[in-house]
Amino acid sequence: MDSQVSPITVSRVAGSDEWAFGIHESGCGRPVVLLHGLLTDSRVWTSVTDELAPDHRTLAVDAPGHGQSPLGPAGFTLEDETDALIAWAEREQIGPAVWIGHSMGGMKAMRLALARPDLVRALVLVSTQPYAEPDRTRLPYEAMLETVRTDGMSPDLADVVARMNFARPFRESEQCRPWIEHFRTLDGEEIAGAGHAVYRRGDISVRLGEISAPVLVVHGEDDVPIRLPVAQEWAALLPHGEFVALPDAGHTPPCERPAEFAEVIRRFMDSLAPR
Repeated sequence: MDSQVSPITVSRVAGSDEWAFGIHESGCGRPVVLLHGLLTDSRVWTSVTDELAPDHRTLAVDAPGHGQSPLGPAGFTLEDETDALIAWAEREQIGPAVWIGHSMGGMKAMRLALARPDLVRALVLVSTQPYAEPDRTRLPYEAMLETVRTDGMSPDLADVVARMNFARPFRESEQCRPWIEHFRTLDGEEIAGAGHAVYRRGDISVRLGEISAPVLVVHGEDDVPIRLPVAQEWAALLPHGEFVALPDAGHTPPCERPAEFAEVIRRFMDSLAPR
C-alpha cells in the first residue's frame, strides 16, 4: 500500500443489549485490538492503524461512554468490561490477537491476558499500571468526575485534563487543539462509569508472572499520572517483557510522538512474525 494513502476504516457498533462497543476496523491479516485510555477515544490510534493496517486487521474499540460506545451497565468494573470484550472477541472469532492498550485500555488488556491467554498473541501496554489507585489520587480524580457530572466540564478543568495527558511540547502545538476541544465537550454521565471502574480497580501486580505472552511496555519519560519509575518497576515483573521509554512524551505517546510510537510498534510486531 502507498504510504501516503490511509487505509479505509469501517465503523460500527457491535455487542449485546447490555454491552455494546464502537468498533473502528481497518485492513486485513492477523488481528490487532486497540483499547484507548480514559477520556480519549479510538482516535489516539490513528498513527498505529495507518502503520499496521496494510498487513494487519486492526480493530480499535471505544470504551463505554466514549466515542461511539453507549454507556455500560451501572456500577461495572474493569473485570466486567473485560468479560464483555472476551465475549465480543469470541463472537467475532478474534484471536489470538495482539492487544494494544493505553492507560485504562492497558489495564483491561492485562486482565484479559490473565483471564484468557488463548486469545492473546502478544500485548503492548502503554502508559498503564497493574496497581490499585492510591487514595491520594483516587479521591481527587473521583471528585473531578462528580464535578463534571454536576457542573459540566469547564475550560479550566479541560486544561487540567490536557496537562495530565500531554507533556508541554504537545500541549502547545496545533495538533493538541482538537483534543482540548474534545475534553471541553465531555459529558459527566458518559464518562463516570468508566472513570469509577478505573479508579476503584484492584491490584493485579502479583499475577503479572502468569502472563506468558510477549509484552512490550511503552512509557513516556514525562508521564505525570504514572511516573516512569513506577512503570519500570512493574514491567520488570513480566516474564517476557520489553521496556521502551519515549523522550518528550507524557501520558499519551501515540498522540504526542506518533511517528516514533508507530515505529516502536512496527518493530515489535515484526519481531512476532516467526511465532
